[in-house]
Amino acid sequence: MSVFIVGQSALASFLKLLMLLIAFVLILAASYYVTKWYAKSGFIKKQTNNMEIIDTFSMGPNRQICIMRIGQKYIAVSVCKDQIRFLTEIPEDQLELTAQMPQGDGAPFKDVFRDMMRQQFPSGKKKEK
Repeated sequence: MSVFIVGQSALASFLKLLMLLIAFVLILAASYYVTKWYAKSGFIKKQTNNMEIIDTFSMGPNRQICIMRIGQKYIAVSVCKDQIRFLTEIPEDQLELTAQMPQGDGAPFKDVFRDMMRQQFPSGKKKEK
């Protein structure tokens, strides 16, 4: 069974497809640049040196305990769905302020990913004796 489009030539259909592809690429490029601008504009997060979330512990859905640094003081707060409550102030000498996650060394992501995959799935075959 054949399907024929009445009133359109193959060239007209090709030109419509080409215009749609061009419009798609332009929309992708515009969204990329608008996203980059939005990230740099400061609408997302204002940089501050006075406040920082140090650690977070989830106690269930919509329930967390956070340790925050405000100025030179460290406080613990409970964060629930509708409210935040002050729990206590914590002396700095009682906190472990070392980073748990290793910081990136500036290596490209593909190199880091390749190394992780090699560790997870070694390609060497075992020799049978």
